[in-house]
Amino acid sequence: MAHQQDDVSLNIPIRTASQHSLSSQSTQYSELLGEDISEYFYAIEDDVEQPGGQYRVTDSSEGFDIVETIGKRKRSEEEEPEDEPPRQIPRKATQASSLRPPSESFSERAATASSAQDQYTAATPGSAFSPARLTTGAVNYAEPRLHRPRPTPNSPTKKPSPRSTKPLGPTQSALTSSGSADSAHVALGPLRSSVLTLPDPLQPVRTGCVPPVGPWHASSTAATSVPPATRTASTPRILRSSTTSHAHHALHDTTTLDMHGPHVAAAHIAAPAAAAVSSVSTSYYAAAVPSDPSSTTISLSTSSAGSSSGSSNLPHSTTAQSNFAMPEGWQPPAPVIVGHAGKWQTIINGLPWGAQWEFARYINMGFKAESLDRGILLDSHLVNKNAEAAPEVTKIIERYAKAAKDATEKGEGVEDPFATAYEREQSVKLPWEELDREEDILSKHAYGAIGCNEDKEFLTQDPDWYGGRIHFTAQLHQDKGSSAFRFVLDRPVLGSSNRFARRFGSRRFVRVRVHKDLLRNAKELRDFFKQPFIIGGAVFRAFYAKEQNVFLFRTNERVIARDKEVLSVGPPPPTRSAHKEFSLMDFLNWHNSLEFNSEQTIVKWAARFALGLSNSVPGIRVQPMHVLFEDDIICDSFRGPGKPPSEMEMTDGCGFANRAVMRALKAKFPAWQEEPTAIQCRIGGAKGLLLVRHGLSDEQEEHPTVWLRPSQLKIKYTPHPLKEQILPSDADPAWLTIDVLRASRMNTPIRLSVETITNLAENGVPYSRFRELFQVDLEGRIDPLLKYDTPQDMLFLWYAISREGRVILSRMAREAVGIARAAGYVMEDNDDELDDEDGLNGLDEALKEQSSAWWEDPVSGQPSSLEETCLTLLDSGFTPKTCPVLEAKLREVAKKVVTTFQSKYRFIVPMSCSAFIVPDPFGVLGPNEIHVKCSRRAFVDIEGRSTDIVIGDVLVTRHPCKVPTDVQKVKAVFNAKLRHYLDVIVVSTQSHMYKGRRLDRHLASLTGGGDYDGDTMQVFWDPSIVNSFQEPDPEVSATEPPAVKACLVKDSTHVSTFLDAMRSVPEEYKVFTLQEYLLGALRGDFHVSTYSTWWEKSTYTQGYSHPETVFLAYMFCAVLDGLKTGVSVSPASFAEHRKKWQAGALAWKAQSEKPKDKRHKGDQFKSYNVKYLQRKGLLPFVMDILEKHVKEACDLQLGRIERYLGSGKDHPGACRRCKEDQVVCDSCDQDLSAPWLNARQRALQLRADGKGDMWDELVRIETHVKAMHQAAMDRKRSTSFRAGGSGEYDAGGSPVKNGGKESAPFTRLPIEKRQDILREQSKRFHAEPRDLRYFDDPTAIKASCAYFYDHRVKGWDRFPWDVATRALCEIKAKATGSSKTLSGDFYRWMAVSPVYLRQHMPKD
Repeated sequence: MAHQQDDVSLNIPIRTASQHSLSSQSTQYSELLGEDISEYFYAIEDDVEQPGGQYRVTDSSEGFDIVETIGKRKRSEEEEPEDEPPRQIPRKATQASSLRPPSESFSERAATASSAQDQYTAATPGSAFSPARLTTGAVNYAEPRLHRPRPTPNSPTKKPSPRSTKPLGPTQSALTSSGSADSAHVALGPLRSSVLTLPDPLQPVRTGCVPPVGPWHASSTAATSVPPATRTASTPRILRSSTTSHAHHALHDTTTLDMHGPHVAAAHIAAPAAAAVSSVSTSYYAAAVPSDPSSTTISLSTSSAGSSSGSSNLPHSTTAQSNFAMPEGWQPPAPVIVGHAGKWQTIINGLPWGAQWEFARYINMGFKAESLDRGILLDSHLVNKNAEAAPEVTKIIERYAKAAKDATEKGEGVEDPFATAYEREQSVKLPWEELDREEDILSKHAYGAIGCNEDKEFLTQDPDWYGGRIHFTAQLHQDKGSSAFRFVLDRPVLGSSNRFARRFGSRRFVRVRVHKDLLRNAKELRDFFKQPFIIGGAVFRAFYAKEQNVFLFRTNERVIARDKEVLSVGPPPPTRSAHKEFSLMDFLNWHNSLEFNSEQTIVKWAARFALGLSNSVPGIRVQPMHVLFEDDIICDSFRGPGKPPSEMEMTDGCGFANRAVMRALKAKFPAWQEEPTAIQCRIGGAKGLLLVRHGLSDEQEEHPTVWLRPSQLKIKYTPHPLKEQILPSDADPAWLTIDVLRASRMNTPIRLSVETITNLAENGVPYSRFRELFQVDLEGRIDPLLKYDTPQDMLFLWYAISREGRVILSRMAREAVGIARAAGYVMEDNDDELDDEDGLNGLDEALKEQSSAWWEDPVSGQPSSLEETCLTLLDSGFTPKTCPVLEAKLREVAKKVVTTFQSKYRFIVPMSCSAFIVPDPFGVLGPNEIHVKCSRRAFVDIEGRSTDIVIGDVLVTRHPCKVPTDVQKVKAVFNAKLRHYLDVIVVSTQSHMYKGRRLDRHLASLTGGGDYDGDTMQVFWDPSIVNSFQEPDPEVSATEPPAVKACLVKDSTHVSTFLDAMRSVPEEYKVFTLQEYLLGALRGDFHVSTYSTWWEKSTYTQGYSHPETVFLAYMFCAVLDGLKTGVSVSPASFAEHRKKWQAGALAWKAQSEKPKDKRHKGDQFKSYNVKYLQRKGLLPFVMDILEKHVKEACDLQLGRIERYLGSGKDHPGACRRCKEDQVVCDSCDQDLSAPWLNARQRALQLRADGKGDMWDELVRIETHVKAMHQAAMDRKRSTSFRAGGSGEYDAGGSPVKNGGKESAPFTRLPIEKRQDILREQSKRFHAEPRDLRYFDDPTAIKASCAYFYDHRVKGWDRFPWDVATRALCEIKAKATGSSKTLSGDFYRWMAVSPVYLRQHMPKD
């Protein structure tokens, strides 16, 4: 069977209206290929009457024409008259075409080829010749010409006849004497063609005797016509292919190429001479043609030749290479149309991107684009900036949609009066003004959004501004009963930023969230995301996947509309823009060049794209000469060769920065309390920590400087060794910017986790100590919430609730959208955080930051969170004893504390801390020594005193903590040379030791396989824990069991192998193949949580130190890093493990994982359907004991909460005693009822005097309040909503019938949906009634009426507070006799002073 010849496009990009002589093109080819091929091109001057003859490329409406200019050609009888337009130059007949009789038919010519040519597509030749055309970026010689080679210094200079088409040298005789020229030439196009002669070191070629081409093979006929897979309408790409011929190859053999025009490409392979020569590296070229007959792109393709004696001796491809083989007949995947406006899209493409996205979003939701009209689309509001155009799209769609609800129901009539109330929240949430600013800056300054441009004129008003903060997102859905996937586009919102978005602009990226249930369809998902996606007039392609997220990049391709609105993706249109638009391949190589990083495995190459997506904030920019190389400290027992294992890299992931860097960053982030000791960051192709370098000279501190270690450098940007150059002198400014993820900070105290508890208990810590710690922590958090007897107690209660809910930090995080983590506003629970090397674990949290969840309702003043609601009521004068709603909210706060304890087993160890772990910068610490110093006196020593340093024996660990050796006992010391290294944990760079024996590895590697690239370490110095801890033997569990590797499959294919295999394939297939790796997270074989659960089961049934438990722990670690290392579990091994460990459940865990919502309980939570695992022959398991104690303690605290705050079940019901005009019962708050009752009394007096207008207005108010109250009660009684849909409730909050669809109660709605419903309700409440004469501001009257009416008909309900919290609080504060009106901008940052609390702390 013949082998298919692979081709890869090689093209020269053409500048608009530029001139290219053939000689200048040879120079350009040489530059692109990296080798001199100028001898392959021939002087054009030989065919013109005077020197300077050349061709010019000119722009036209349809593409580019190549016409002859400068000089007058010699003409022959075969050529057209001189007065013909130059662009109509016909082709010359060539020797190659004359080898066939003109009468030979197309089918006859095709039959001349061997059967191997069946795999190729034959383009239909045109009946008449038409000038060749070029699409942007391709070169096509419309006028073929034969030129002689440039003579070598010792060769004769005799010129051939310009009209001669015979190749020179021995090739000619070989070609004509072999008798197989026809069989070696597959010419499927017009008979007239041109021949371009290129030397190539091929062996003798005869029918059925084919030279191998690198890892691929030529066809048995040696033909190079283009297979279907290489035919594409896409823009040609620049690729390089070369191979080394051996000594027996002929040096001066030639390959002749036919240039047939827009439909066909063929090649003549001439037989070589037998002269033996030394090794030569070269390439040969063949013409490649798009399969689309209407396309006129002709590109040059390259293939490399090797040696072979015949087809029977062809070498087989290796496994890695065969994975990259392009399947026969492969075609680029068709695009997915997400949202396109059909015939109106061309006009929409001229609108701001925000408007384009909104049109696409509504069309994606079902809006029919054909209902639009030109007049609407050309409206002046749409052609303005995003801030005006994007909201205008919504108005247009609403008018066209003709929604069932009228304007009043939708609240349009009541929205304007409250527009200013939402300005603060919208300024944080709405992206349109920010998008305008970003787009405006990027249109003028390509690097303007990167940040660190404080010296630029365009940022004089806001020097710290940076871009990339607008999130364009979508969700992947799969409808029931359908196998097809579809996008649902989201509203863009403001959020965090990353390097990619800052460098290229927010509009070039879309994040698609994939529900975990869809990950089961691994192959279908990957195939789906390998397709291009059309959103509006833009083409997006997937370039990375992480967990449940897929990221798309907007390429420079264009959307082509065919007949009947069939859309396809084509090459980029001609552009005169100064800013380069990127193809996906351009973007991939910009971040992680395949050529410069060819030594990486392709899996790691793909994983490096996470670095550009890390949630980060631009810090400062350094110069390339100030990015220096610093060698890693390697364990002295390493003898090589090769790269040392990570556990022997004693500084793995941690470099240096001088104080100039840290001072500049402190000035950039004023929220940082101290100048940081270390920062987790990204710079260039490096990741990890930068540790401050003290003790430098003034000269070394003159400029911000960083020192990067090889272990940090994940991406190379130059061909030079890293020791010589890390970043090029002309490095992209984005590579020179220090992107800050977070700064060093000391967290103390910290909480234990289940894994740490298990480890400590299995290593000798008594169970009783955990019970004591749990009891103390739980009581310490509940007690302050249940003490509110005196006014002073209210202050302590306020402070306790504020701390419990982290209220102030939450408010800061909401307003500092996108920078909360870097600024330190987000209190991350590092105890639970697994390896977050790429900083992507916080992506979902970043989206939460960008949403408006937990903002208070600016109209009603109702806070969204439980804790903030309690604070608002407390500081207005309410108490839990007299305010049922405060009592209920406080009860939920307290119960939330208890349920968290019961479900997570998280409790504080007072003598503990956690911080970044860093290697000793001076080498002053001995083996097994650490240095822990805080920037404030926040530690508690064993005597109960406050201190800033830890001294003595301590236990250290990090997560994951799954084997006995993951907790280590070391000694904390103080060293004067390290006194300035605050808020970090400094560890020794010497080998760790166990009982005097060197382990030849660093400490971090023994604690969950950690390193120093941003990992946090936990330190415990509680004597009751440390002294009882028994150090485990590292021989048992500190080394990965050999059985682990036997269960793993590793893709160790290197980028270099991929490049070799991809030399002769089209770019579309190269991208298609790369996406298999870039989308590796969608493979579905990373069973992280599964192996963690199996480890828990083995720990319980077989013991913590059992070999199989240790094995499962290392399996967990292997699959955890699988996406980065290329490791996956073999299906057979996984099936074996699943068979053994899938069945059964852990009783202690099942209790904590019961769903809170009883409606969602399934049979799996019923005891008679669950088989609980048994622990036999082992000591009692700590979690069994702790689970029972926790349940008892939590039940006790829940009982206390109910005694103090009620159960919530004893609802008082409607008040039968209070009358319409009088408060009678004690449970009614007279302060809140007074405004309504007083107004009612005055109105009655006026009506008695014949003035009934005020009474009429009160009747209108009361009628409105009752109607709103009834709607709220209807909503509450309804327990259903349309799951996952829109319009669950009407504008008044009344439920919408769902037609029997899946339902859930209102309280189970996402917080944003609940807020929207309640806010719409409060807007309607405050908007009506209008035109009142007796009440300039009826807010207090309506609030009082709502409270009193609700008390009489319900006893108490949340309705009055949902619609009028602020008004009710103002009434109460004024009624206390001493109140002060405070602006909301001030109130948000007010807190009870800890100094006051310390002074008035009750004494026990």
